[in-house]
Amino acid sequence: MPLIEVRGLTKLYRMGNSVVHALDGVDLTIERGEFVAITGPSGSGKSTMMHLLGCLDRPTAGTYILNGRNVSDLSDRELAAIRNRQIGFVFQTFNLIDRTTALENVAVPLFYARQSNTRQAALRALERVGLASRAHHRPSELSGGERQRVTIARAIVNQPALLLADEPTGNLDSRSGEQIMETFRRLNQQGVTIVMVTHEPDIARHAQRIVQMRDGRIVSDRFTAEILAEEHDRPRKWTGYSTSPSEAVSAGVIQQSASEAGLSPDATEVASAPARAVTTPTARPMPGTTAGLVCGLVAVGLWIGATAGQILLARSHNPATFDPLKQPPPLPLVIGGLTVCLATAAALVLAILAIVLSTKARRRLRTEPGLWLGRRRAVAGLALGWAAIAIPAAQIAITVLKALTRSSQG
Repeated sequence: MPLIEVRGLTKLYRMGNSVVHALDGVDLTIERGEFVAITGPSGSGKSTMMHLLGCLDRPTAGTYILNGRNVSDLSDRELAAIRNRQIGFVFQTFNLIDRTTALENVAVPLFYARQSNTRQAALRALERVGLASRAHHRPSELSGGERQRVTIARAIVNQPALLLADEPTGNLDSRSGEQIMETFRRLNQQGVTIVMVTHEPDIARHAQRIVQMRDGRIVSDRFTAEILAEEHDRPRKWTGYSTSPSEAVSAGVIQQSASEAGLSPDATEVASAPARAVTTPTARPMPGTTAGLVCGLVAVGLWIGATAGQILLARSHNPATFDPLKQPPPLPLVIGGLTVCLATAAALVLAILAIVLSTKARRRLRTEPGLWLGRRRAVAGLALGWAAIAIPAAQIAITVLKALTRSSQG
């Protein structure tokens, strides 16, 4: 299921007696884990598109489905909840609170989401953008690039499904801009879905895919590898990631040339600019899913073994043949009984561990961005863990009921 699915999106503004079509029936699909740049001249509709994708405005017509939910007709309160929990924003002007530290700025969305332990989550977000060492500095003590990275950390601290960036390098020099784009590339490799609005061709080249808009419509949406093949008619050295051109094409790597985007650099500058390729993020196994499944399987196996041991002991050693008060039980019976008890205890511990690991993994699968594997393993581990507890509990209950029945009959 795509993260973003836009169909017939239209936004009209009335200016005096005329009606302006800011968006005119736009169709757009963005998959999870993509890095998409939206470009176009002034008045093309890219800013309006960003506002609608960020749930900052409502469309006049059309549908916008975000993460499987139609958000086109939600109330203001519902849109605010969507913005807080599922969307992170990075602005050109940073919008940081000057009187607080970087750590406190990053924790602001957590405060509005009424989450506890905001400090640790904010610190982890700063670590992801390489600014953990500057956590206690105020914005005035940071460079422009560092302030923008604080903004990015604030945008991802709630683990949003979508990260929106509006001209993220507009107020930065070229070196700081490259650092910000490197941060975006790293986050995208971790599975974060990024949609960026920019008018700079060098910045747009960092995206996997570039959507060009004009007059409220999408006029171009092409793969980078296709454009590069047309420009150079031969393979060229790919930098930025360890992937070959053929692998980049198969992975859906997308780029837009400056001439295609209607931007200023001439053909010589475009041809001489270093090509940047980004691989589509690969699905990774969620930590804990395999461990939970293994614990569940071993727990069930131990319960089966313990049950089989009890049956064998009951058949081979009849408790009616000896009186434990007069003579000790046979050594094999003692060893067998201890083994059954140890297996039972180990099965109980592993069953609880399987439930804990699988529950945490399922929660992270729902909340953390990225392309994760292991959903079925998490469900299977959880089911096996509960089964390893429920089955012996049912056996004990049946045994107790039988004993009560005999005592009542006697």
